[in-house]
Amino acid sequence: YYMNEEERESMRRSFQQSISAAVLVSLAHKRYERRRLAAMEIEKVVRSYVMTEDYPRVRAILLLLSDDYVRSTNEDARKGGAVALAACAIGLKKANEGRRDVMECRDLILASVVHACQDHSQRVRYYATESLFNVTKVIPSLAVRHFFILFEILRSLYADVDLDVRSGAELLDKKLKEVIVGAINSGSFSADACVPVFARFVYMRNKATKQLTLTWLQEFSEKLVGAPMLSFLHLFLGGVFAMIADPNSTIRTLALDFLQLVLPKLLLSKGNEDFEDAQHQQKVDFDKILQSLVLTMEHPDPFVRKVAMYWMLRIVQAHMSSAFPANNDKFLAKQGQDLTAASTSVRNALPHVLPGILLSIGDTHQSRAKDVFLPDQTTHNLAEQANTCLQDAVRRDGKAFIPHLGGFVVALREELDSPGGLIARNPPSVERRPYRMDVKPDGSGIESTGWFRASDGVEERDNALILSRLCALQWVVVLYEHVVPNSLKAEYASEFIDCIIYQLVDQPPGIIVVKSFEVLAKITVAAQGQEHRSIFSALLTSDDDTPESSIPTMNNPMDDECANFALGILEPSRRRLVSRDRSVFAALIDLHSKHEKLLMDVSKVIELMCTLQPPEFIFIAFATELENFVTSKIQQRKKILESPESDASAIKEQLAAFSKDLAFVSNFAQQLGLVFFAAPETERLRKEMKDCIAFKGNTLQDEKRACLFHIILHTFSHSIVATLSFCLWGGAFLTASSFLQKIDPLDVSLMFYLELDRLIDLIERPIFRHLHLRLLECDDDPYQEGSGAMLFRTLKSILMVLPQSTSYMILKERLSSTARFRQSAVALHGLSKHVDKGSKTDIFVKRLVSTRKLHCDAKWRNIRAESLEDPSRFIGEEQKVMAAQQRREWLGYADEEDEIATKEKMKREMLGNGPRKAEMVGVYEELNEMETPQLGSNKDDNNTCETCVDSGDKDKKGQWREYWASHQ
Repeated sequence: YYMNEEERESMRRSFQQSISAAVLVSLAHKRYERRRLAAMEIEKVVRSYVMTEDYPRVRAILLLLSDDYVRSTNEDARKGGAVALAACAIGLKKANEGRRDVMECRDLILASVVHACQDHSQRVRYYATESLFNVTKVIPSLAVRHFFILFEILRSLYADVDLDVRSGAELLDKKLKEVIVGAINSGSFSADACVPVFARFVYMRNKATKQLTLTWLQEFSEKLVGAPMLSFLHLFLGGVFAMIADPNSTIRTLALDFLQLVLPKLLLSKGNEDFEDAQHQQKVDFDKILQSLVLTMEHPDPFVRKVAMYWMLRIVQAHMSSAFPANNDKFLAKQGQDLTAASTSVRNALPHVLPGILLSIGDTHQSRAKDVFLPDQTTHNLAEQANTCLQDAVRRDGKAFIPHLGGFVVALREELDSPGGLIARNPPSVERRPYRMDVKPDGSGIESTGWFRASDGVEERDNALILSRLCALQWVVVLYEHVVPNSLKAEYASEFIDCIIYQLVDQPPGIIVVKSFEVLAKITVAAQGQEHRSIFSALLTSDDDTPESSIPTMNNPMDDECANFALGILEPSRRRLVSRDRSVFAALIDLHSKHEKLLMDVSKVIELMCTLQPPEFIFIAFATELENFVTSKIQQRKKILESPESDASAIKEQLAAFSKDLAFVSNFAQQLGLVFFAAPETERLRKEMKDCIAFKGNTLQDEKRACLFHIILHTFSHSIVATLSFCLWGGAFLTASSFLQKIDPLDVSLMFYLELDRLIDLIERPIFRHLHLRLLECDDDPYQEGSGAMLFRTLKSILMVLPQSTSYMILKERLSSTARFRQSAVALHGLSKHVDKGSKTDIFVKRLVSTRKLHCDAKWRNIRAESLEDPSRFIGEEQKVMAAQQRREWLGYADEEDEIATKEKMKREMLGNGPRKAEMVGVYEELNEMETPQLGSNKDDNNTCETCVDSGDKDKKGQWREYWASHQ
């Protein structure tokens, strides 16, 4: 304002001339009365200048007071300067506010008083606070214009160490609230301008600042017309909720009072100008408010979480009930007219509410004795009520939530994808004492009171995990049934299949596993009108009168045509339980192939799935996906072996991985076999498959059963014992016997013997009692699949494979007890008849042999890869001959003839000169007599037998067979 310092000094001298020296001296006097009288004299001078509009002289007085008194080194002078500035403000009260000079003078007064409020002397700060109160009272427009400066100074005075200063600050606070509220209600000031101040200070940790901010928020909520602060409630709501857990009881009480004051205003829906005032356009953003509540539910203090959940419950109940009334038909007709802005905002925020419910529904912390707010309620109970209200709203009008379906999917995936769900992000909280304000947010470092998240060493709450996960799974079904349109049901189900399946990695409690597969069974079944999109559409739209011309060929039993044909044995009502695709089964196989530890419990999973869907479909789906799994691994191995860029290490790694994958498929097939024979859920399937090959008829139903047998056998072929068990159950005795004669030596191992022991134990159980009686039956055609002769031959083959053990003796005793009866009941002319090419038996045997050949080839390649030799990409006949020659050289044989001659020589030396027992092919011997030396007592008979064998005459073979049979 002044051009130079000379002009400024000239004005100060003119002020000194206009006021007597006694007044200036008294202004710095020690006594308060002298200073007050001096200030009153200065007020008179200022009022006279205002009357004459000599504002430059007024500014000169203010400059003198600011420079020589407020900033003086004398404490009494600073006190007098603060009092005199208030007197000057009183003198300027009637000045014209429109003049620029007046505004500058008032600003100069405020700046000088604010400076005095920051003085290091407590008494100076007290007088400055008093002066600031008077300035605010006299010139309220000045307080409105500089509200931010005043609030900042008020915050510092509110936390002053001196009690008198704090008392003065409380009076100043009350006056400033009165001024600002009046200005906002009159329209001269906007509440929006205060929001940044409150949003900043509400999150500060200073006790006085938090208390001051809460009082201002409460004042605004009570006295402002139209509740304009509700539009910005989400900005400081989180800080207010955090104050509920503050160690200071006053702050806790103020925070609860504010929340209880604001909540009823948020619950008004119709006719509420706070939400839909066309003039002020004030609308509450419930979306952001509910998001803030969800974040608050992660607070470590259980009381804070309960209050936040109570807020969410009340908001949802108030606006969702009004948005979706019971009379839904009338509501839909007037939806666009009657739906309020608050209800629309709440409905749009429901996807953000769901994570909060999932977080809180597992919060079972009991209320503390000192909790005066809802002492009889827990967070879990409040969350259940909110969850029920939301689900009822979704069920009433699912179409209204279709635009928000993506938000629901994201929230549910967040719970189901992460290990332990949303609760895993928030470890259990613990309460500690004593209190320190400088404690870290997580409670570490300095001991403090309150609730803090515990360390990672604390065990996670299983109950919370169970409740939140069950709630999420329930929401998946509710949305699928009431919100998702038919055209999106398949896509919606695919969003959750993997995340639900892969939660098995964490080995959740059994109730979650059961609920998970119940959900999968519901969301994967094709809805009515959606059958055309299913891979089983032919099955779902067909009737029982299928023409015989539609019977598929069995060249590839694992295609969808054969699967649909085999599933035709299901009744129409059970066909509706078939899934639209096999993605669940593919995900299960992929999961268990990567986590071998889960294979121990896969049988329980299969049993559970058989209770939810037809077991015929379960086994066909697993069989098909296992075949696809093996095919993909074969193609992957072929790609690596044929790639010129693959080195020896890559080939070895691939061969080892392929061998491991085949071992997994074999173990999975064993588990399927275990479920087939032992689970009560598969009893219906066992009845369908029992003797389906042995007594196969010519009806269409028999063809479907045979097709189902072929599909399951295709998978069981990866496990030898499962194959034999299934063949015995289905009556495919010729298939089992022919396969055993072609078994590869690499398949014979210790685990194979142990599985055979379990097979013998299974055969001896009542479930196979019909086979025990089948051994005694006489057959018109002993060469057919289900004949007793083929059954006897199969069991003999198993006996010959077994080593001398308990299982061997058990099976030998059973065969010995039936051998005498069979040879007396029927005389066979040999059981070495070849299987007809192209027959069912030939197809079965070829499948079994090819599968076992694949397993043995993988074992052989893996053995070579683990050796010091360079792994070959292809193993041909030349390499096999070379390997055999190297083995003979290592053993010391010259060539193959030398090896054969040496073995014959060793055999003769071991047998000595005693009689040799002729090998009888296809005759039912008395097995007990085979081990006794009395068999060779009749030398004539033995010589006759040896002559028959050694002669090689085909005409005499029948003679010695009949002779041997008649001499038993």
